[in-house]
Amino acid sequence: MTNPIGLYLHIPFCQKKCNYCDFLTYTDEDEKIDLYVQYLLNEIRLYKNQNIFLDTVYIGGGTPSYLAASYMDKILKELKNTFKITENAEITIEMNPESVTEEKIKIYLENGVNRFSMGVQTFNNDVLQIMGRIHNSYTVFKKLKMLRELGCKNISIDLMLANPKQDMKVLEKDLEIVSKLDIDHVSYYSLILKEKTYFDIWYNDGKIELFDPEIERNMYHKVVNTLKLNGFNQYEISSFAKSSKFESTHNKKYWNLQDYIGIGMGAASNIGLTRHTNHRKFDEYFKMIDNREKPIQEVENLDKDTREKEYMMLKLRMQQGFEISDMNTRFNIDIMEKYGDVLKKNIENGILENDGINIKFTDFGIDNGNMFFRDLYKI
Repeated sequence: MTNPIGLYLHIPFCQKKCNYCDFLTYTDEDEKIDLYVQYLLNEIRLYKNQNIFLDTVYIGGGTPSYLAASYMDKILKELKNTFKITENAEITIEMNPESVTEEKIKIYLENGVNRFSMGVQTFNNDVLQIMGRIHNSYTVFKKLKMLRELGCKNISIDLMLANPKQDMKVLEKDLEIVSKLDIDHVSYYSLILKEKTYFDIWYNDGKIELFDPEIERNMYHKVVNTLKLNGFNQYEISSFAKSSKFESTHNKKYWNLQDYIGIGMGAASNIGLTRHTNHRKFDEYFKMIDNREKPIQEVENLDKDTREKEYMMLKLRMQQGFEISDMNTRFNIDIMEKYGDVLKKNIENGILENDGINIKFTDFGIDNGNMFFRDLYKI
């Protein structure tokens, strides 16, 4: 496999589970960290001598920075020993402010990590407390300063909007702070209520309230307009970069339906028309690696029609949408012939626009894209 692909590696450990989070992560299994890392290294070695080139590596979780520096040192070195990592590969690690240390950052840098993504969510300490975060705004400022001083040249932060108590006034203050930070990229996500999270339980019990969808849309537009005024280019619905060189190359693989492999518990892979997902429980994950098998739990073989629709859905997340000729070539179809009725309907309704080269969402479509997706999946 000489064409470079991406790699996602999952670290399923956190110091504390956030109240909105439904990711595969554990806060009470620290005694398994050492064993998990050993098995993670063994899973990586299953790809040895397969001539796989990587141009992106993304270490997510969980909280990768929760691991001791020595563990991440071993993981990063094993990735380099097993895969052919291209010279200019983007290597990202997710971090939480409270677990960032000088020792860890130096180890990351020594091993080629060149993109640092910090989970901030908001700068309002009261909202952070409601969300179940264990850092405060002072810690964020301190750790971002440390990253720059240690030589980190590509820093991204994750922020959220429409959390309980995070009204427009709080959002505006968050945006005022963002505009003054020395960072290169922002990912800004709306709260999505996930089943069985604390937020879900509290909402159903009437203990918290969520914002009206119209207010949430106004918040989103405030984010887009404010970041644009402060030098951030929006290249995807939730993603903003100071320049194209700071856009997330790894995340663009997802939105462009490019190939990537997943390593670690619960990690997903996408190769061609096949998707597979690793086991989510320690015992099953360990057992398959003991048998020198890739710890795959589910395999999904997709048909071409499903892939076409998925491609349109993901590409429309990006500002430029999808290129008509690229769609036709990639899937060997005439898109205007196969999907012409649903495309024309949504162009007439103001959801999509077609400039003859690309089809993309209008501003109205960004807010109401589900109207197009409902029509698309009826076909």
